[in-house]
Amino acid sequence: MTGFMIKPRHDRVEIATDGAVYDGAGVLLDTKYKVRLADGLPLAVVGSGTVAHIDMVADAILAAAAATGSVDATIEILSVSLQAIATDAAFDSPVRIVIAAISESHGPTCWVFDTFEEDGPAFELRGAPFGIGQGELPPAEELLARGIETGDSLEKHAVWFFDFMRSRKRVSPVSPEKGPIYNIGGHVDFTVLRADGVETKRLHTWPDVVGQKIEPGFVGNAKTCNARV
Repeated sequence: MTGFMIKPRHDRVEIATDGAVYDGAGVLLDTKYKVRLADGLPLAVVGSGTVAHIDMVADAILAAAAATGSVDATIEILSVSLQAIATDAAFDSPVRIVIAAISESHGPTCWVFDTFEEDGPAFELRGAPFGIGQGELPPAEELLARGIETGDSLEKHAVWFFDFMRSRKRVSPVSPEKGPIYNIGGHVDFTVLRADGVETKRLHTWPDVVGQKIEPGFVGNAKTCNARV
C-alpha cells in the first residue's frame, strides 16, 4: 500500500503523495502522479492497492462527478452504490480509496472507504473531515524536534515525512508472502485543491531506477509482477 497525506484546510485541501508503482517484491515498475482529478470540479481521488482496481474505482467516481457537476451529488451516488455492492463486491487484493473535495455543503473535506475490514466494514464510506494519512509517522520526539505546528502546510514537511516512510520496510497486504519491502519512491508531489482550481508541484525526486528494487542507499535487481501503488 502506498503512502499519502491529505489535510483539509479552511479554504483548500492539501494532498501529498509519492510516485512509486511497484510489484510485490518492491521493484519499481514506473513512476506517476497518483492523484486523479475531476474535470471542472474540485474533487480528487487518491488510492492505494492494485493499480487496475484503483483506476476502475476512480474512473467510476470521476464519471459520476462529470455527470452531476456536483461534489455532494457525487458522494451521494457513491454512498448508495457502495451500500448496494457491499455484499456482492469482490476484490482479490485490498484497496483503499480517498476522495478529497470542496463540498458544496461541507467545504474542504474528504471521505474514505476500503474493500477490506479495518477501521470499519468493507465498502463503508466514512467522512474524514480532519484529514487522513497512510504510512508510518516518525516517533513523537522526532515530531517535536521538527517543530511541526498545527497550521503548517503539508508542503513544508512532506518530503521529511516521506523520507521517513521511505526508510521503513513494510509488509504489503497485497503480497504478504513476499515479506517486508521498501515501497515509497519515485518522487513527492504536492497538490492543492481549491474551489476555483487546482495547483500541483513536485517537491522532491529520489534516485530510484525503474526495473530495480526501491532501496534507500542501494538499488538491486529483481523480477517484476503485478503493479501496486
